[in-house]
Amino acid sequence: MCGRFLRQLLAEESQHSSPVGRLLLPVLLGFRLLLLAAAGTGVYGDEQSEFVCNTQQPGCKTACYDAFHPLSPLRFWAFQVILVAVPSTLYMGFTLYHVIWHWEESGNVKKEEETLIQEGENSRDASGAGSRRLLWAYVAHMGVRLVLEGLALGSQYYMYGFKMPSSFACRREPCLGSITCNPSRPSEKTILLKTMFGVSGLCLSFTFLELVFLYLGRQWRTWKQKSSSSKNFLMSESTRRRKEPADNFPVV
Repeated sequence: MCGRFLRQLLAEESQHSSPVGRLLLPVLLGFRLLLLAAAGTGVYGDEQSEFVCNTQQPGCKTACYDAFHPLSPLRFWAFQVILVAVPSTLYMGFTLYHVIWHWEESGNVKKEEETLIQEGENSRDASGAGSRRLLWAYVAHMGVRLVLEGLALGSQYYMYGFKMPSSFACRREPCLGSITCNPSRPSEKTILLKTMFGVSGLCLSFTFLELVFLYLGRQWRTWKQKSSSSKNFLMSESTRRRKEPADNFPVV
């Protein structure tokens, strides 16, 4: 029972997604987590402790670091991963609810086939309505994810840019005058910054591509249904016309 339930859950979850949504987006999300765990702490872990300013005035270094990076890149990327994963988690929860509801409607496992035979067309209609609900839920979750990825990408560019500067001029209280500060290993941090920016850009592009594939697949299925229904109508009309002369043949 548990195996059948998990198979049905996975089938419902991936029913409306293309290979981009099933494979590429989860792989990129896992790669982003792996990159943060493997390289993020090693590169940005000493960011504040190795932030050197040419002054010994108390509180000046902390104020300048706050002006240099109001939000640590590590915390920003961790928050970005969590924020992007929220729509997918909600969609998985909705899919789980849909599968449980479908099983409750069909009855227990022992009487499942008898219930389907008794319900007939009503069961198929309910399944079709549930499938449409899952489709729109998937489209909504991908749309929200696209917006969140775009906002995160724009925020990263606004706060950090594409390059880690080798020096930073600071004029903030309680510093007296202009203070020059130097972050540690700016080249190494620039490489990681651009890598994370590239991964976020790929996630944004693939999310948009997934929505395009959903739209094209929807149009293709609609056109296919219309063409099949028109073919069936033409075949029924031709059959009816062939029968009409025989039916109207005069009796002698």
